[in-house]
Amino acid sequence: DPRVSKEGWTLTVEGRVERPLALTYEELRRRPSLTQYVTLMCISNPVGGDLMGNALWKGVPLRDLLAEAGVKEPDKIRKVALFAADEYYDSITLAKALEPGTIVAYEMNGDPLPYSHGFPARLLVPGIYGMKNVKWLTSIKLLDHDFIGFWQERAWSDEAIYQTMSRIDVPTNEDTYLRAEIDFVGGVAFAGDRGIRRVEVSTDGGDTWLEAEVKEANSPNTWVLWTAEWLPPGPGDYTIWVRATDKT
Repeated sequence: DPRVSKEGWTLTVEGRVERPLALTYEELRRRPSLTQYVTLMCISNPVGGDLMGNALWKGVPLRDLLAEAGVKEPDKIRKVALFAADEYYDSITLAKALEPGTIVAYEMNGDPLPYSHGFPARLLVPGIYGMKNVKWLTSIKLLDHDFIGFWQERAWSDEAIYQTMSRIDVPTNEDTYLRAEIDFVGGVAFAGDRGIRRVEVSTDGGDTWLEAEVKEANSPNTWVLWTAEWLPPGPGDYTIWVRATDKT
């Protein structure tokens, strides 16, 4: 991970724009901001994996920066290319860039971004995997042609839309034996900006399913927490399954 100093750092907005921008860290922070909860997940996250997290982010809506720069002939824009201080690059569509929740974030959980999360600034794009949420952002460039990112050159998805997932956190995989007083299972479920409609648990190999209680999400772009009451009926081996249904 690069350790980028805010001193001398600039974020440029260029390409097919009327008024190219070059913003310092302080100039970015002085612009009207948006604070929102968003869950991020890595496209490499395995089933039941922990390569994901939820945080409170603050930043400037990207559509405000694009309006300030003035987009030339929006109908001709094919991609919004993103470049980072570590020479990483990717792109999103103009439609994604203009969504209200897409921000250039400079704070995480009330503090400046940690270096590992992209200080001084990173992109946050609800609904698509973490590789598109470019960290250590230095340049945003509007293009009238397609632009293939680092991982897309290696055959990863360009749309990168979050797949619906659910995970069991209680008991953990390390809990080989359940204590009698543990009478519930629980975890998280996530479907990007589609939201979660239902979570179900099975302890009999999928023959029957028990609907879990799903807590209200922090925002339309976060995971949900779920729990289900379950007490093993007696000694023995049990396998717990979970499945989620998104709102589409």
